[in-house]
Amino acid sequence: SSGTSAAWVSRPPPLLGSSCVPPPYLSATMAVSTGDHAGYLHLTGDEPMLRVQKQKAVHSARWALGCFASVAAAFTVGRQTAPSVNIGAPVQMPADAPWSPWVPQLFQPVLQPAYTNEPLAKSAVRRFDMYLMTQAAFATPAVKTLNVEQWLAPDFLYETVGFATSRTPRGWCESGEEDQFRRTFNESVFSQMLFLGTDDMASTTSYGSVFWGNDLLGVPAPNDWVYFRVADFYAARKISPVAAQLYYNFMIIDFADLFRRVGRPVLPPAALPEGLVLTAAANDGVPAPLSSVAKSQDAATAQKVAKAALHDDWIGSGAGAGTKQWRSHWHSNLTFYGPGGIGRAHGSEQYRQHVIEPFRAAFDDRSLDTKIFGCEGNYCGAFGELSGRHVGTWLGLEASGKILSIRFALNWRVVDGLVQEGWALFDIPAVFKQLDLDFFAMAAAARPQIHS
Repeated sequence: SSGTSAAWVSRPPPLLGSSCVPPPYLSATMAVSTGDHAGYLHLTGDEPMLRVQKQKAVHSARWALGCFASVAAAFTVGRQTAPSVNIGAPVQMPADAPWSPWVPQLFQPVLQPAYTNEPLAKSAVRRFDMYLMTQAAFATPAVKTLNVEQWLAPDFLYETVGFATSRTPRGWCESGEEDQFRRTFNESVFSQMLFLGTDDMASTTSYGSVFWGNDLLGVPAPNDWVYFRVADFYAARKISPVAAQLYYNFMIIDFADLFRRVGRPVLPPAALPEGLVLTAAANDGVPAPLSSVAKSQDAATAQKVAKAALHDDWIGSGAGAGTKQWRSHWHSNLTFYGPGGIGRAHGSEQYRQHVIEPFRAAFDDRSLDTKIFGCEGNYCGAFGELSGRHVGTWLGLEASGKILSIRFALNWRVVDGLVQEGWALFDIPAVFKQLDLDFFAMAAAARPQIHS
C-alpha cells in the first residue's frame, strides 16, 4: 500500500552472463517504490508452482549452482585485480555523484468523493484522523512527526485534560498525550458520532473502545476493554486556497464516567441516567453531519440559536430566573447528553431541574469566554470557559467561595429554529484542582467497586 518500504527502481542486470539468468518460469519483476505495490517481489510463471515438473526442478537446481559458481569466480577475480585501498581513509565521492537519501513516503488518504469538498478545517482533521486511526500505531515518532506535519502547523498547541500540554507537532508525537495515550491503551478503536467544521474550526465527538493495559495518570489499569467519550475542538488557518493547517487542538475525555465504569467513581451518582451517549437522531450521516447534507441547512439560524442557548443556559440570571429565556431555544422533547455526574436529560423539565438549575444555584456572577465557535449546517459547536463564584454544591463539591473556571465542549443540533439535541463535556478534574483536590489521585485511591 502506501507504506515506506524500499524497493528496486528497476530489474537488476544478470550476474556475469547467462549463467545467472533465471529460467522463464521463475522470472522476477521488481516493483518501483511509488505505486500500489511498493517493495513487493512478484514471481510469475507459465503454470502454478505446485505443478512444476521434475525436469524444471532439475533445471532450477542447475541454474542455482551455476549462479553460485559465477558469483564465487567474480569474487575471486575481484580480490586479485582490485587496487589496494586504505581502509582508514575517507571515501571520496565524485562531486556530481547522485545521492538518494531515504525519505519515508507520506501517508495520503484516499477519500470518498463525498468528502472532497468539505470545509478546509474539517478536511484537515479528517486526513489527520485517518492517519492516526490507520497508520500512526505502526510508525516511529520521527516518521509520525513527518506525517502529521502535513496537517499540523509549526506553532501547533495541544491542550487537554490530565495529560501534559504539547507544543509543535514533534512535541506532541514524542512526549505529549499521543505517546502517553498509546502506552496506556494498548489497543483502541474510535467511532465518531459528531464531526462538524468550517474553514477555520472543527469539532468531533467520539467514543473509544480501548484496552486499558497500563496505569493512567496514576490510576491502576483494569487490564480490560473499556469505553469512554472524547471530544476535540480545533482551530485552523488557511495555507492555500484548498488547504488549511491546525494550529490548536483541545481534547477532553469524560474521565468522570470512565472511572465510574471501572468501579472507581469520584463523583456522586447523577440524578439522571449516566453512560449512554448517541449520535444525532437524524439521517444526516454518521458522524453527523455529512457536509453535502449540511449545505442545504440553515446555518445562519442555527448559529443564532446556538449562541443564544450557550449564553442564556449557562450565564442566565439566577437559579430560577431566565427560565423563559432558555426554554425559548429548546424543543420541549429535547435530549441532552451530559458528562458523568450529570447524565442524560430527556425533555425540558429534566434539563431544567437536573442540569441548568443546579449549575446556576452553585455559581454566582457567571461569565463566559468563548474561544472556538462554529456551525456547519444546523450543527454547532463551542469551546471555551465558564467562570463564576462557587456559592453552592455542584457535583458533590460544597461551596468554596472561590472564583472557579470550567472549560467546556458543547455541541447542538438545531431543528426548526430550536435546539433538538445537545452534547456537553466539562473539565471536571480542573475544577477539583482549583479546590486543591486531585481528581486522579482520588480515583486511584477509590476501592474498586463492581459496576453493572
